Amino acid sequence: MIVVNGTKAAQLLAFLEQCAHLDADVQSSVERGFFTVTIPPPWDGPASKAAQAVQDKIKEWSKQYPDVVCYCFDSYSTLLYVL
Repeated sequence: MIVVNGTKAAQLLAFLEQCAHLDADVQSSVERGFFTVTIPPPWDGPASKAAQAVQDKIKEWSKQYPDVVCYCFDSYSTLLYVL
């Protein structure tokens, strides 16, 4: 694992860039210190497993960014922010 150093803003931008390549809806508000990743519906059946897999990937990646907090609302929506 490579830990991304730099300012909080730089870490957030690097993580945003990484998440932008996922099959998900990424909404950016980096000027306010956060972005969201949401898996589009449907959220039941086999799609829920795919959504959980994407979220697990995001949680694993978040370990690289010491100043970014990863908060999971449910298995298909994730908030990433800096304090």
